[in-house]
Amino acid sequence: MLKFISRLEKTRSFILLAFAVVMVASLVFFYAPTRSDITADLMMSTETAARVGSEYVTVGEVARQKETYSRMMQGRPYPARTVLNNLLGSRVIRLEAARLGLTASDAEVAAEIRRQFKSPDGKPFDQKQYEQMVVQQYGSISSFEESVRDDLSSGKLQAFVTSGVTVSEEEVLQDFQRKNTKFDLSYVLLSPNDLAQTITPTEDELKEYFEKNKQSYYISVPQKKIRYIFLNTAKVGEKAPISDADLRAEYDKLPDDKKIAGVLGRELVLRIAKPEFEGQVYEKATQLVQRLREGGGPVTEDAFSELAKGQSENAASAPSGGKLPGAVRENPNKADDPYQRLLAMKPGDVSDPINYQGRYFILWRGEAVPKPFEDARKELEVSLRNRRAYAANAELSKKVAEALKGSKDVQATAQQFAAEANMNAADMVRETAYVRPGDNVEHIGNSPQFEEGIAGLENANDVGDPIPVPEGFAIPLLVDKKEPRDAEFGEVRERLVELVKLEKARNQIEELARQVANGSASATAIAAAAQAKGLKAAESKAYVIGSPLGEGTAATTGPQLEDAIYALKAGEVTKEPVKIGENYYVVGVTKRDEASMEDFASQRDTLTEQMLNRKRSDVFFEFITAARQRMENAGQIKIYDEVLARIDAADAPLAPGGAPINIPNL
Repeated sequence: MLKFISRLEKTRSFILLAFAVVMVASLVFFYAPTRSDITADLMMSTETAARVGSEYVTVGEVARQKETYSRMMQGRPYPARTVLNNLLGSRVIRLEAARLGLTASDAEVAAEIRRQFKSPDGKPFDQKQYEQMVVQQYGSISSFEESVRDDLSSGKLQAFVTSGVTVSEEEVLQDFQRKNTKFDLSYVLLSPNDLAQTITPTEDELKEYFEKNKQSYYISVPQKKIRYIFLNTAKVGEKAPISDADLRAEYDKLPDDKKIAGVLGRELVLRIAKPEFEGQVYEKATQLVQRLREGGGPVTEDAFSELAKGQSENAASAPSGGKLPGAVRENPNKADDPYQRLLAMKPGDVSDPINYQGRYFILWRGEAVPKPFEDARKELEVSLRNRRAYAANAELSKKVAEALKGSKDVQATAQQFAAEANMNAADMVRETAYVRPGDNVEHIGNSPQFEEGIAGLENANDVGDPIPVPEGFAIPLLVDKKEPRDAEFGEVRERLVELVKLEKARNQIEELARQVANGSASATAIAAAAQAKGLKAAESKAYVIGSPLGEGTAATTGPQLEDAIYALKAGEVTKEPVKIGENYYVVGVTKRDEASMEDFASQRDTLTEQMLNRKRSDVFFEFITAARQRMENAGQIKIYDEVLARIDAADAPLAPGGAPINIPNL
């Protein structure tokens, strides 16, 4: 009996050991860390990402800053190296401040913290509440207090380095005149794309281009000719009845944030004069945000307005305290527009700095402008009709597909369902050319869904399932199929036309621009000189330096163009065409209104302060850049590239097991 029990104990021990091994293996092989787990681990890491003299930058610092920037960029990944570049600058500043004896003292840090956390109602400083808030927002008290010390030290260092910086009234006046002088312009904008539309290549030119580039047009995948029945969703929706009660029910279901016509707001804008100044401008923007939020709670309109008047670099809105010209409305087509952020904010909120098109925006949210039912009626009807139409058309497309699979007759099936589709049968039947993946299909465009929908059609008269296409659904039938082969000239001729036109335009554009400039004796003669070359001149009234010149996507500006315009007197024309990118400008000034000296007199102090701040920023940036260059040359800066690669790997798509794909071996 004892032997039996002993054997049981041995068996039990073996089973427990085996079970433990299985559990450990399961954790190793099947545990799938989420992206948030990976990011959180990085943000807490004290591993070194870079060394600057005796100072270190940790992985956690880079990861936390990277996460902050990513949120400002609406979730788009922000390169770790760019983040590190800004942090290296802060370490250089710390070392330079220490070298010059300008590091902020403990007493100065304590005083600044008490100032930042001063209670609006005059209550004594609450140490416990301060510690809780700092740990929640910054991770640790020591890291926050170190950042306060760095900010104070940076301010002292900048004040020391830039103490000799001055601006003369002449400089301020010249800058004001340049930005506020208004011009009436007559100009010709020559772009290769526009010029190409005036060119008609000959057949010989097209064939010559084709023969030179024939290998580029080899058709490496099968081509298919598709005949399909098109069902227009809008036509189906026209038959759907919508009552006033339906619309009121839709309005009642809207969340409160959808019952507003827009929100009021203000802005404070800081320009990024050069890419290398971005970190410095961001720091200034962050300081302004902290200044606005000092008291806690909502920021008053007057407080924001006063700061915007003195700090904003948007000449159009700064005089009015950054007031936006009307309510900001929701626009899904402009998701990257910084003003759209106002819709998600609360009244009195101030945004974090937003980087957009070479500027940092700080926004203040005002009150919402309500949208009553009558104002929303049209939108509600369109939305409801679209939803009902889509659902009805989706069901109809299934019926049509089943009928076509049975009959294999596109024309007869279209006729059968024409009344239900609210369409003419002839308009329902469409046919493609021989197409392959990636082609731009007439009426459909470049559509992965259409390509996927016809991928399984291999034999003539094969019918596919309904495919969502622009404005409706397509039910496809395969007419014919061609195997891979050399393309024939006729198949690619239309594509060749645009390529040859653009190539010829690029070869001709500079000489054509010179001819227009040489033929324009005065600003009023530009239109005739342009017309003589088959071109059209345009006008711009009250143009100010810094504004894009032109219409649509071709409009642009640049230092060369701005300098050329500002140098012109009334009646004069640029002697040489001005090249910006691929475009050429010939510009004449028909009227020049100099900036108002009365306006200058009223804004002199503000303008002087703004220019002085810009010059100080430039001088300080150059000082820090030179210091960093000295340290790099002396080998005092070391960046661990493999560590940065690991930080960026957290942005990569997660593999099924949970780890980032292509993560470097550690």
